[in-house]
This record gives sequence, structure tokens and C-alpha cells, in this order.
Amino acid sequence: MRIRSVLWGASICTLPIAASAQGFYDFWGDGQAEVSSYKVVQPRYGEERTGYGVMIFVTEDVNRNTLIKVESPTPERDRIYTLKLNSILKFTTGIYDYSVMTSVFSAVEPLTQSQPFELLKLNLSSQEWCGHVFEEVRIDDGRLRGDLNSYFESEGRQEWSFDRPQEFASEDHLLIRLRELKGTFMDEGESRQMTLLPSLWQFRIRHAPRELVEVTLTKGRQEAVTVGDGEEYAAIPWTWSYDTREKKVWIDTVYPHRILRWESSEGGRGELMVSKRLPYWGLHDIEDEHLRDELGIPR
Repeated sequence: MRIRSVLWGASICTLPIAASAQGFYDFWGDGQAEVSSYKVVQPRYGEERTGYGVMIFVTEDVNRNTLIKVESPTPERDRIYTLKLNSILKFTTGIYDYSVMTSVFSAVEPLTQSQPFELLKLNLSSQEWCGHVFEEVRIDDGRLRGDLNSYFESEGRQEWSFDRPQEFASEDHLLIRLRELKGTFMDEGESRQMTLLPSLWQFRIRHAPRELVEVTLTKGRQEAVTVGDGEEYAAIPWTWSYDTREKKVWIDTVYPHRILRWESSEGGRGELMVSKRLPYWGLHDIEDEHLRDELGIPR
């Protein structure tokens, strides 16, 4: 595994970083977020659309009872320390554009299960010129409980729920789990049968009823993958499939195991452009807009 330089905040940092020496809390507790930009192709209305994505991974406390971000004095016993993923997708269809964000909240330390990064809740908002949609899923007393609010009459306002299966995974949540930020989730070459909640965006574009599907999740063996301007990384491929859909995601072998590429059988794909550690919530002035240029995304 070769050492390479990557953009790290406003400076250059040399990798690799040893996960065992660095530790999750030392790395992720630095008061910044990981902000990664992606070149994306999104199929829609029978054509492939070019767009961009941003994935933001950041730690924050949420209220144990409400699962809402803590912003007021709250006892430690009422807090859950989470790793949150905000995944943003932007693309254009003809005259109008889509703006989609999926948020995933996971408990860093185990709660009811034996492994870290247990799913707490996830939600999606989608906007385009016709209207907008919001959907949220929570884990509540061993059940998945969903709440959908849609502009479209055929969907309207809905609530749904399923018993949480023993071997359960959320497709949106896999983007946290597969990074293996606190130790190995699966061994190389291992396959595991799971019951999957497909991504909320897949339900959205298929206008499909909510359902759980049976999948085989496979962790492949290390291989070379090329992204960006031809830079080669050592990566671990992860694959899962259901119905006629298959998805493959490549994860960097070097900590913090960034998501390098993905592709799906319907033609969707993405690849990493730039990754930075930034306190993005404070970078809201006009003079900060140059950071969008550095990330390779439109102003």
C-alpha cells in the first residue's frame, strides 16, 4: 500500500493513518466534518444525467428520547453520541433540477446490539419543480416506523411499519457500516444473508411500495481502483443485490476508509473527486465560496 497525499482541511496531510493508533474518538472528535465531493451519473426518465454529490460525515449528540440534535443543556444520560451521514445529490432533467438529501444517524457505541454504529433513524428530502417529498424512518421498540409526506396525490401522507428482522440492514446505513471505522464488520471474502430496507431514494424514483427484501452482502478482496484524475487506490469492494438491482461500492483500505466509487446495475455511478476535513457549518461567508471550487462543485 503506497503512501499518498490528500487534501486535508486547508493543508496537505500524508496518509496512511493507523486506525489502531489514531483511534475513532481522536480522529472524529476533532471538531470538524469529513466533506467529500463526487462526480455522479444518475439515470432518470430513461436517460443518464450528469450531476454531483457531496457526502458529509460528522459526529454529534442527539437526544436519546427525541433523536433530535442536542442544542441545549442536556444530561449525558439523555444523549447519544452519533456519527451522521448527510448525502447530497444534485442533477438536472431537461429544464428543471433535482435536489436530494438523505440523512443517516447511527449510535457510535452499541445500544441494543453488539456492534457499533447501530441505526437510529434516517430521512430523505427531495425537491424538484413539481413539488417536494419528505420521508423519515425510525427504529422504535424493535420496529421500523416510516412516515411519508408527499406532494403527489398517489402518495400523499402515509405511515408504515415492519418488525425489525434479526439480520437487518438499511441500504442508506450501509455507507456508514461498510467503512469499518471501529473495527472489522466482515472478513474479506465473506458473504452474509440480510434483510434489507432499500434506500429511500430508490423507493422515491421507483414510486414503489415500502418493503423489506432479502439480500446477500459480500465483502470482496482488495483490488486496485482508479478515481479522479487517474489516481489509483487499494480498495475493498462490497456488493449486494435484490430483485434485478445490484450495487457495488469500493472503500479505501486506508483509514478513515473513504468511499471511493460506486456503481449500480441500472447505470448509476459515482467517483470521489476531493475529500477534506472542514468545520463547514461556520464557512458560510462569501469569502468561503472558494472552497466549493476546491471541492469541484458549482457555486
